[in-house]
Amino acid sequence: MISDPHKRENILPGIGDPERTLRVLIVDRDSMSSDLLARALSRDRNFQASGIRSADLLDYLEDGKADVVVIGADITLDSKNGFELAQAVRSVRPSMPIVILLSRPSQDSVINAFRSGASGVFSRERPVAEFVSCVKHVRNGCIWAGTQETSILLDAFRSIPSPDLAMAGDSLPLTIRELQVVKSAARGKTNKAIAKELGLSEHTVKNYLFRAFEKLGVSNRVELLFYLTQRGQTFRQGAAEYPETNLQAD
Repeated sequence: MISDPHKRENILPGIGDPERTLRVLIVDRDSMSSDLLARALSRDRNFQASGIRSADLLDYLEDGKADVVVIGADITLDSKNGFELAQAVRSVRPSMPIVILLSRPSQDSVINAFRSGASGVFSRERPVAEFVSCVKHVRNGCIWAGTQETSILLDAFRSIPSPDLAMAGDSLPLTIRELQVVKSAARGKTNKAIAKELGLSEHTVKNYLFRAFEKLGVSNRVELLFYLTQRGQTFRQGAAEYPETNLQAD
């Protein structure tokens, strides 16, 4: 994960055309908040933003006229919250970039946001200028988390149960050997440990990881964990260890 010391956010490199006008739908806890955020985004010539009701969001998505969706975690819609609305968006538009707004980031809320399908998590405590940057980067294919949220995620990945891919083989576009390597990498094992376990060279393990990363559309181990977390993989007991200097395939 790449840190920008000037803006104090953490983003992962993405793709896209940053100059194209982006159409953003915003569903926040009330109409005033949605409209204020939409106006803040619309001051940037690259955005066309609209605040809408949560009940109307899925209808708006049917016409395909949205590039990014922003959802407040604390909205209520038929007893559902923002996380559940994000899941509903993802079910009808799997590739739609989603930003979830959090009032007070916590381990549960940050993890739930990414598991609900968000590509970006933004704290209301941060400046509006950073919110604009967050939406731009998420639309361009980045994963966005502020300094506090990134710390929460890294702590969680080091301490909470790691992904169990035992039931995920059929849903991942990987060969058997690639899946074996990804399983071990997702549990925090180094290339050396994976090589010893599978009877391979470290160079071969690295090549399998690069191939798996390419197929899954990720570029490092942190993104791999985001990928698995966003797809709701089950978790098992056990600790994962991720040295901050060992996030790439090697």
